[in-house]
Amino acid sequence: MFKTPTQLFSITTTAFAGLLFLLASASALASSDCSSLKGCERKFCEIETQLNIAKTMGNKHKEDGLRKALEGARKHCTDKGIREDLVEDIEEAKEDIVEYKADLKEAEEDGESDKIRKYQEKIEKQNSEIKRLDEELSDLPGRE
Repeated sequence: MFKTPTQLFSITTTAFAGLLFLLASASALASSDCSSLKGCERKFCEIETQLNIAKTMGNKHKEDGLRKALEGARKHCTDKGIREDLVEDIEEAKEDIVEYKADLKEAEEDGESDKIRKYQEKIEKQNSEIKRLDEELSDLPGRE
């Protein structure tokens, strides 16, 4: 039996809505399952969650890459290494803020309101990122 264009559209729309729901659910699951873990255990959990999503979606290429990433993380991850990476990320964000503030000053001198807003937003975003990284750093288990 042939389907009418309306029936096909309905089936496609339903399938698309289901896929969106699956993706949203997987994303929410990924963020909540690992949030109570710290350090390397959290990193392993996040990679495993992404790996499960890749499997569910049938993305073999991503699945293979995530398996390798998990294997590497299990071999080489240390809380000390994560701490060092976080400190480095914080320093880079602070350097970005210095550059954005210089750009903001120049935009203010030139009276360019669109650029002023853009640099203010970038500074806010970096400050939020620093706060998030600081929280993650303070949540790490004791020094190794």
